[in-house]
Amino acid sequence: MKKLLLISMICFLLVITSACGNGNGAFKDKKTITIGMNNYTENIAYTYVWKQILEDRGYKVRTVFLEKAGVWVGTANDDIDISFAPWLPTTDAPFYKKYKDQVNIEDPWLKNARLGFAVPAYMKDVNTTEDLAKVASDVDNKVIGIDPGSSINGLAEQALKDYNLKSYTLVKSSEAAMLSELRKAYDAKKPIVVTMWNPHWAFADFDIKYLKDPKNSFGDPDNIYTMTSKEFKKTNPQVIKWMNNAQMNDKLISPLLSQVEKSSNPEEAAQKWVKKHKKLVDSWTKD
Repeated sequence: MKKLLLISMICFLLVITSACGNGNGAFKDKKTITIGMNNYTENIAYTYVWKQILEDRGYKVRTVFLEKAGVWVGTANDDIDISFAPWLPTTDAPFYKKYKDQVNIEDPWLKNARLGFAVPAYMKDVNTTEDLAKVASDVDNKVIGIDPGSSINGLAEQALKDYNLKSYTLVKSSEAAMLSELRKAYDAKKPIVVTMWNPHWAFADFDIKYLKDPKNSFGDPDNIYTMTSKEFKKTNPQVIKWMNNAQMNDKLISPLLSQVEKSSNPEEAAQKWVKKHKKLVDSWTKD
């Protein structure tokens, strides 16, 4: 995503790698809530929404950019208090299996989140994953993926095996690089295959479609959950109650994602959303 500074992400990742080794709470003091987020638009947007909500209610909030694995490790070790990143039961199943006894999974804040292979709608003869076999040479035998440590890449690799697409290679890059490739191909009306998920602003900017997945390699739609550390749940039941009250849907989140993506200041875009939806936000945080 264009808003993210690569240097900042690397620095934060190095810090949490060190901090998570001893669980010493290196990111926070007792008066600060630390929220871990990854570099996906929906996670950035919702994190900044809650940063504003909490700050409006007198909390000090620190946000930390991390890979998905770092978010889970940091929360398990109590270096991160909250994250809105977990996709369950399918996408983040490996992380959940490893850390489920060290974190708290609260209520979902968005239901029926989907992911899979996607292509531009102008690829009219490509509608299922099996159809990729006949366009392999047209797309240089590539599926454009995202971050190497992302869960969707693992599912994509499994899908290529399930459908016997041996000639294909999953290109592991980043969300920003994947979207850049999608835009270039889309503008030139060239074929391309990408890994995609929703909610995502790309569905508003591009006419793209998911490929049907009859083998269910990507699993059923996930819910996106609030996750907290064990310690935070003990000491902040009121905040957890507020977050469990919060529910987003496509109608609410789509304009938020678009505003965050197009803004030079994603945090400011989220602040404007909170202000516009004050009545809704107040209902979430009603005592």
